[in-house]
Amino acid sequence: MYNVGLTVFLPDSFLSETKDLKLKTSKVGIIGRALAVFNVNQVVIYRDTTKNQFDTHNDIDRNFSDGNFISKLLKYMDTPQYLRKSVYPIQSDLKYVGILPPLRTPNHPVDEAELGDYRQGFTVKRNKKGTFVDIGMKDLAFCKDQLTVNKVFSFKVTKIAKEVIVIPDEPDDIYWGYKTLYNQETLKNSLKSVNFDFVIVTTRYGSDIRFIFNELSSEIKNHENVAILFGSPYHGISEDIFKSIESSSPNIIKLNSIPNQGTETVRTEEALISTLAIFNMIYNG
Repeated sequence: MYNVGLTVFLPDSFLSETKDLKLKTSKVGIIGRALAVFNVNQVVIYRDTTKNQFDTHNDIDRNFSDGNFISKLLKYMDTPQYLRKSVYPIQSDLKYVGILPPLRTPNHPVDEAELGDYRQGFTVKRNKKGTFVDIGMKDLAFCKDQLTVNKVFSFKVTKIAKEVIVIPDEPDDIYWGYKTLYNQETLKNSLKSVNFDFVIVTTRYGSDIRFIFNELSSEIKNHENVAILFGSPYHGISEDIFKSIESSSPNIIKLNSIPNQGTETVRTEEALISTLAIFNMIYNG
């Protein structure tokens, strides 16, 4: 089942434990792959303003830089391979993208386009009649709409002849990748940018998933837009922020998705995979 309306919130500080670009790239790759595997509709990167007690550098500025990097890399992963050179020219922080795992989601086709197929395309140029689009074929396709140039849109192939004709369209019955949002806002402000009706805050101090699984399943299936919040690697989600969210959204629960964890800490990418695996069982149960 395709989980329409599942949004994940991640802190821009989850890379703060390392300065190595290759390792940072690898960690984001794990995140991107997990989002795709479990049909996440949207990922919001929020600005973590808490202080990392183990780092003497300016954490806020570094997190800000990491946030932009995380957002860029997640968008890169969601972009079909045939468009990446056009969308992302050579950049120093993309040095290690070769180690990123392919998503192989439906919006990343490997075969030639056929009539009726949906494809993502990059708008190359425009004239008075419409827009020429790169959809991964030998020649550019043509769309009669006047679209913004140098942008990625979704299209449906409506004609394949001497000229390939496409129209702006996106399938609504299959998973079509995830959207990435990063506005350099705090968690509290980032929540205002997303429409949701049920919130799960992940924390080791939350309710044990084993004891509330049935209740959680019922709640999730009764709500269309679910948000899952992951806190700072060093401080989690503060009680003040939780109370602020609770006051504006009564449908909220604290969840411990990894009871009796065997390690002192659980990394963000580990918590994400563990939690989304549970949600996958609920959505498909």
